[in-house]
Amino acid sequence: MAVFHSNLFADAPLGTTPESSFWLDGELAGFGYDPAADQALAVLSVKVHRKPQDLTAHLRRIHSCYRNRHSAALYAALLDLSIALQGKGEALRRRMLNASRLRLEPRDFQVLSALDRHDPKKLGNRYSILASGVRGSSELLALRQAPAETSHDPLALANDFIEYSQLDQAIDVLENAVGLQPQRADLQLALLELYRSTASHERFRNAWRTFSDLAVPLVGEWQSVADYFDRQLP
Repeated sequence: MAVFHSNLFADAPLGTTPESSFWLDGELAGFGYDPAADQALAVLSVKVHRKPQDLTAHLRRIHSCYRNRHSAALYAALLDLSIALQGKGEALRRRMLNASRLRLEPRDFQVLSALDRHDPKKLGNRYSILASGVRGSSELLALRQAPAETSHDPLALANDFIEYSQLDQAIDVLENAVGLQPQRADLQLALLELYRSTASHERFRNAWRTFSDLAVPLVGEWQSVADYFDRQLP
């Protein structure tokens, strides 16, 4: 159980006992991720995306952003926590915000301090998971407000994984989506681009064979990618 104190995220001085394991995600070490690396933050962010009501995932993500002095991601993590709490747990939200103040941009701290005056879902940045609006210029990877029937669009979900360098997961999402929605050429083109950019030759060949066996109508670019991989072979 977490032990809260006045300086919730205070950096431990040299020679002190390591921080409580509550703040550390055991799976990061299991997969060889350095807690200070961007990939570790990506894993924690994906966990929040998958289970928005998991309070522990939110707190570990906030802690990681604070420890690694990632101001923009810290703002997003605190905003996502506020959205997930849905007006509840105000004492916890305020405590986390005040503890994080020194690592936030002044304007971001002001925005988070006055969320009761705004719709928090419209205050996100490129690192936000639960916000539908984005205070930035990235349109491709932004989490946008969408009608209920398209809120789980596979291309948007794949873009979320791509943003956090989770390319294998993005390929998984698109492969499943192509089988379920073969009429969508945009899904096939996004999948083919991932195969090329990750040099996933064998995975491409297996998918092409599987889709062909299932009589999935494929766009002409599949042959182009096959030709591309053939040219790469010695």
